[in-house]
Amino acid sequence: MGDPSEKRDFDFELLRRYGAKWAVLTAMSANMAKKSIAIPPGVFEDLRTARGKIESGCFSPCEAGCELAQIEGQLFSECHLVDPQEFQEWCDLLAEAMQGKLDYQRIQGIAALAPVKNDCGFLGCKCSESR
Repeated sequence: MGDPSEKRDFDFELLRRYGAKWAVLTAMSANMAKKSIAIPPGVFEDLRTARGKIESGCFSPCEAGCELAQIEGQLFSECHLVDPQEFQEWCDLLAEAMQGKLDYQRIQGIAALAPVKNDCGFLGCKCSESR
């Protein structure tokens, strides 16, 4: 990756995947809260911060990834309260996000991601297309 454009393309792809991971973690947090599972303090604020880092492009993918890893760790610390099958589904979605298989179109079709699918921003806002 000696060519600066290759590094830029790699970084953009990584941030795109982190955007999908953010969507899964946000939906997972909302789902847990809806089920009255205590969300560790600061998770929702950390999700806002992570989103800002991803969207702005002013932070390295490493910084965004670290932010998401901390959030994931906090949520996973409470996952013993989640049904094992549901937990596996969340893990599968996180894996798909980091493999680049979870794009905006796919997010639109996953019911579990409904809390974030209409949220304008990094994952491909379609608002201007409907106007």
